[in-house]
Amino acid sequence: MVKLLGLGWDVGGWMGTKQGIAACQFETHTNKFKWIGQPANKKIVDHNDWIPEKILQLLDPEASLDEFDVTVIAVDASLGFPIEYKKLVNYESTSVERPTKEIFNPYAYRETERHIYKMFGKKPLSAPFDKLGNNTTLAMSYANHWTQDQNFNVHPQQGTTVDSKTIIEVYPALIKNYDPIHIQEKILRMIPEVVKKNTDAYDAAICAIHALLYAGNGEIIKNITLSEPCINMEIAKEEGWIYYPVERD
Repeated sequence: MVKLLGLGWDVGGWMGTKQGIAACQFETHTNKFKWIGQPANKKIVDHNDWIPEKILQLLDPEASLDEFDVTVIAVDASLGFPIEYKKLVNYESTSVERPTKEIFNPYAYRETERHIYKMFGKKPLSAPFDKLGNNTTLAMSYANHWTQDQNFNVHPQQGTTVDSKTIIEVYPALIKNYDPIHIQEKILRMIPEVVKKNTDAYDAAICAIHALLYAGNGEIIKNITLSEPCINMEIAKEEGWIYYPVERD
């Protein structure tokens, strides 16, 4: 039997008092899915104490990462910045051309965000240009800490095959108006009814389900998994990738 853990984090800002967290698990031998505790809004009291094990224990004090063979953390925040933006802040050669649309501004958006826009007609927030930068820098700081001290790998930047401990970026707002709708319905119906919609806890629950879908690779919801990068892989490894649910071939 293999036990999978999906841990979701709807990221708040550095000074924010609301961090949405949720966790769910799946046992491959019994096909048993269950929530661990209840999705909730929490505060980072001590930044040095915000590690996956203790985040999980905020939901269930008896739970431990050691119980699970595979742990995937899905975060609702960018885990990278546009390549051209990084060149700009480092005073490297850049363009001064006006983009035809905001989404095509190379300093504001990554290739993964342009992909989401082209595929679904939804424009994510920009980490460099919008308030999302607050959440992004917090998420990236912790992801970096967890890769160094907690043995996690960020995908696709550090790999594309599910490790025993993986961090991915997801986009819960996309799922709320997702097409194909049958995928949306299967995901949203898994969230406990007591969790109020349009809350950080609700978005964290969506993140946790995404994490489990990535860990289960088509086993959690039959034939539903998360997309791997379908843009230039070198760009994806440099900028990051927003994982979203797709039907497995």
